[in-house]
Amino acid sequence: MKIILYLVMASLLTVSIFPREGQAVELTIEKAIGLALENNADYLISKHEVGQSKARLRQNLGFLPQVTLEGTKTLNEKLMEIEISPFGGSDGNQRVTLDFTMDYEFTFQIVQPLFSGGKILFNLKNAGLDVQIAKERFNYARAQLTVDVKKVFYNILVLKELREAHLEALKTSEANLRSVGERYNNGLVPKFDVLRAELSVASVKPNLLKIEKMLKLSHLNLKSMIGLPEDTEVTLVGELNRGTFELELKDVSNAARQNNSDIRQMDMQLKKAANLLKIAYGQFLPDISFAASYSYRSNTFNLEKSNWEDYYTVALGVKVPIFTGLKRSGKIGELKVLGKIMALKSQKVNDDTRLQVQDLFMTIEEEYENMKAGLKNIEMAGEGVKMAESAYHEGLISILELNSSNTELVKAKVDYIQALYNYNTAVFELEKVSGCQFQRFQSKN
Repeated sequence: MKIILYLVMASLLTVSIFPREGQAVELTIEKAIGLALENNADYLISKHEVGQSKARLRQNLGFLPQVTLEGTKTLNEKLMEIEISPFGGSDGNQRVTLDFTMDYEFTFQIVQPLFSGGKILFNLKNAGLDVQIAKERFNYARAQLTVDVKKVFYNILVLKELREAHLEALKTSEANLRSVGERYNNGLVPKFDVLRAELSVASVKPNLLKIEKMLKLSHLNLKSMIGLPEDTEVTLVGELNRGTFELELKDVSNAARQNNSDIRQMDMQLKKAANLLKIAYGQFLPDISFAASYSYRSNTFNLEKSNWEDYYTVALGVKVPIFTGLKRSGKIGELKVLGKIMALKSQKVNDDTRLQVQDLFMTIEEEYENMKAGLKNIEMAGEGVKMAESAYHEGLISILELNSSNTELVKAKVDYIQALYNYNTAVFELEKVSGCQFQRFQSKN
């Protein structure tokens, strides 16, 4: 009975987590990221690459013995013939056939490497580094996917705010058009004012249609990222951060040097290059191995013990490279140059990361100031619209000035929303670059 209950609960949970086609879904940013980590193809590929690298690691356990069991059945052979001088007065030489092989032979063999000049050891170390690099790429893919989902998620929220701003502008323009129309009918304003009011309404609609198009595309992009069907109705729950973080450039830079995925991967690549050079030097040293084999041989396949002859060998093998056509020295020269190239690349990655952290840090400060200025501009532009409407109705300003005040209000809202998005995007990127989650820092609202 408990098993049936568990199965029912599991099925209900599965239905709640993975929506059916056409089903409405309410998404928070955490849920969106969770679905992306479960369904995104690129992320899952990087996850499987970790398993692939672990399998390659097992292929480099060269210090373990190789054990084989071999069986052979001789199907046909040409036997050795020798001539024997006659004995006892016989005439002519006699030809005798000698058979030194058995038709059936089973051999059990063990080969144990004893010394390889470090080639086995450093190949194993490089395979271990490949596993670490694959894990680091997996972590980077996770961080990148998280940032991408956040960007698309909050881009939709920003587009919705932009749509509201333009809808409000359209509503205001249409109200002005009705007001101007009434004043024109009463003979208070010229036809030109009506035309300018109509133009103001018409100028808002293309931007509104463009925003609607971008909203649809962003929704499709988000659904593709997190693995939802295109016809799923999605409602986003959340808002962009409007506070500031207590961050220190020095702390973030130090965190980036320790946690940045590109830097960590490059450090591992440097270690791999050093190991490859040691492997190349190991080519000058001998390979020593121990081999032992034990065989059973017989001319007839019969399981009786007396029918089989046993045979064994124990050997110590030494392979000393003498001359390889300058391949070894050429390989060493190539790997030395590779080491220098990797060191320069590592320095470049460190420098680029440091500059990127500084750029993002300054962008966060700049956009936060733009946000504060944007709020003041919206407040001032709103007051300006009220004053312009009052002045226009009193005949103190023209319709052009009234339309200009409405445009300034829309522009102030757009600038603020854009600064808000840029601010949050820079925070997301800085989190990825530095490996920190800034939610841990205290936020001042």
